[in-house]
Amino acid sequence: MDRWTINTKLHTMQKYILSPILAVFILLSAPLFGQKCGHDVLEEEVKRLYPNLSAEEAEFISTVNFDAPHNTEAVVHTIPVVVHIIYDTQSDNISDKQVRDAIIGLNEDYRRLNADTSNTRSIFQGVAADCEIEFQLAKLDPQGNCSTAITRTQSALSVGANNNVKGLISWPNTKYLNIWVVNSISLSGSSSTGTVLGYAYKPNPGQSTTYDGIVIRHDRMGRIGTGTSMGRTLTHEAGHYLGLDHPFKGGCFAGDNCADTPPVLEASYGCNTNANTCSNDSPNKPDMIENYMDYADDNCMNLFTDDQRAIMRSNLANVSRRGYLISATNAQTTGIEPGMALPCAPQANFKANQTVICNGTTVQFTDMSTSGNATNWSWYFPGGTPSTSTAQNPTVTYSNASGKTFKNYDVGLTVTNAVGTTQSYIDGYMSVHMPNSTIWANNFNSGFEFNTIPNGTWHVENSEGDNIKWERNSFNSFEGDFSVKLDNYNNEPDNTDALVTNFINVNRAAAMNFSFRYAVASKPGFAMDKLNVSVSQDCGETWESVRTLLGPLLYAATNKPNPWNPTSSSNWRKVTVGLDDYIGNQPIMIKVEFISGG
Repeated sequence: MDRWTINTKLHTMQKYILSPILAVFILLSAPLFGQKCGHDVLEEEVKRLYPNLSAEEAEFISTVNFDAPHNTEAVVHTIPVVVHIIYDTQSDNISDKQVRDAIIGLNEDYRRLNADTSNTRSIFQGVAADCEIEFQLAKLDPQGNCSTAITRTQSALSVGANNNVKGLISWPNTKYLNIWVVNSISLSGSSSTGTVLGYAYKPNPGQSTTYDGIVIRHDRMGRIGTGTSMGRTLTHEAGHYLGLDHPFKGGCFAGDNCADTPPVLEASYGCNTNANTCSNDSPNKPDMIENYMDYADDNCMNLFTDDQRAIMRSNLANVSRRGYLISATNAQTTGIEPGMALPCAPQANFKANQTVICNGTTVQFTDMSTSGNATNWSWYFPGGTPSTSTAQNPTVTYSNASGKTFKNYDVGLTVTNAVGTTQSYIDGYMSVHMPNSTIWANNFNSGFEFNTIPNGTWHVENSEGDNIKWERNSFNSFEGDFSVKLDNYNNEPDNTDALVTNFINVNRAAAMNFSFRYAVASKPGFAMDKLNVSVSQDCGETWESVRTLLGPLLYAATNKPNPWNPTSSSNWRKVTVGLDDYIGNQPIMIKVEFISGG
């Protein structure tokens, strides 16, 4: 038998993203260990201007009950949040999805649901705390109007930002945690040489919006899109916002008012688990580089302690500090009260547990509508049984009676409440395949010279239902006149778009390869796009990855600020994947998916 090969061509375009004053805290990146941030300089300046600040802070700390066992209140405090994106160019105008990802990561860290809790060393596991604090984007703005609580303002102040951006837009700081997302930060009075990643103010009675909230770089906000880390800068700054100090404050003989954070001589950089910079504690413990309030690398941080939890929750219990934020009245004012009937029309959205299925498969659909609570649902399932439904989360069985190798079916959802109605309709959302309809030929070449897509060989998977998807392209090709192209320049971070084959009969092959050529460039900055090839032997129910190209290994060109197109054969890279392990009586499907990094 011959070696069986599929050849095809791909092309993607890069996305071009691209009153009393308080103690202020900043977090800086450190290209060299031992480099210090400007926190001490700024804090000393604040104390010089407000000499009573230290005494007031000490008085508050004396009221904190550090003896209460952790996780006994069984009350989760929820803080309403508004995110103000202050952008200079589109490269730092991050997406709503990236903002939501940042809030998800923040909640994971504060509830100790982060995936890396197992990395906490045994000596510190006994003091690692679920803070029972959560953050939620508000649903109502200060005027009581429905809102995503994500605002956007274009301003040159985004570059080298400081408190000046707060004058552009803010919501009442007694009701919302304001987060300003900017291009870069520059704080006067700091002698530090590191790059400022974010800063925040501790709580104090009567503080104004100017000296409150969090300012953070866009590339430290979330873990997708322009985000380049695990999101711990926001976790760190939110800790300051709720009253926490650095554990290295004052070196070995001062500290952060927490008995369960070992003293640290200076800020920790990198991930040195052998560090023990202070020996005056008893028993003598190593530096807690796992602590979110130190400066270790994001992948080394994974905990708050019981005492840190106590300080943060005490600030939330004190009405003159952060207490009003979590009040029942404010939950209604900001629209985050659970089950609250909002004065908003629902925004229709849905998902299915599978979108590529075999004939006769039953699919679970889930209502994902946002904003106002829907009271009525009207589903439209051409090709499905039932073909319509008024259930919130229906199940539908699909049959392909067309006689074709596969057939795509649309799905629609209309949601309604007393305020209004919206609809989401996605063309070709479901792809129903016939397992006995297969393609096979020795050295089979599947180009795009004569076929549109979808066709009998390929179909397009566009789970977001947007207008950005794989399309036939007549402007660029490695050979011939056509390729397929994905306009990733305008894509949302973390969106996935795929090309999927029909069933391939591989029982006659002695050896098998899948090969294709692609051309892709990166945007300036921090994109980490991914191209993944996977194989399914069960009609798309499960997929096994066989090749992944990520970030720098993916790109034929880098730092392209505008939509890019390949101009020579050298821009096209060839990928060959061995598939001998899949030879057998079970037909296979191949998926080529592109995951946008920003």
